[in-house]
Amino acid sequence: MLHNIWIAKDTGECLFHRKYGSIEHDENLITSFLSAIEIFAQNVDGGCDFLQTTNFKFIYTTSNQTVTVACIDNNDDDTTVRQDLHKIQNEFHSRFAHELKDWRGRVEHFADMTEYVDTQLEKYSIPIANLSYSKLELNPQIISRDISYKFSNQQQKVISLLKYKGSATLSDIVKLMKLTENDAERATNDLLYKNVIRQVPIS
Repeated sequence: MLHNIWIAKDTGECLFHRKYGSIEHDENLITSFLSAIEIFAQNVDGGCDFLQTTNFKFIYTTSNQTVTVACIDNNDDDTTVRQDLHKIQNEFHSRFAHELKDWRGRVEHFADMTEYVDTQLEKYSIPIANLSYSKLELNPQIISRDISYKFSNQQQKVISLLKYKGSATLSDIVKLMKLTENDAERATNDLLYKNVIRQVPIS
């Protein structure tokens, strides 16, 4: 599940914030901290891709003027989230390039991004039901069409098994496709977010 997204100036000020989950903190305090980590990482390495805590991952995308960060659950696949963050960051710069160049501390007009961001991230704001208590099957509305997504090897294994069996539990995927439980869960979550597969109750 996605909990928060922040767009900050590279100097740490919060320009835009949306809360979808449970994390409650001052936006400027959070973005100052996250931006400081990114600046430090750029000085010692090539920058920061993500920061991981016990329960959460903070996914980074950066430009020459902004840092965009999303907070997701630790078991979520960050690849798809990162792709959407890039889209959001590009849209933000497309809309506000002039304001960013001559920014004077006002953030009210950046709220115009709210509808676009909500639409892009809507799929992550709905918690995925516990995979241990559901079966998985291909979404017939999606799989019958030409799919433009590029799938990882683990995701392809999940899709292949569901094509063959019709439905399967996470335990089936781990056992039959010889995946670790972590890899199977990450692949499954990502396919659920992309709406390629869906959950059905175990009868």
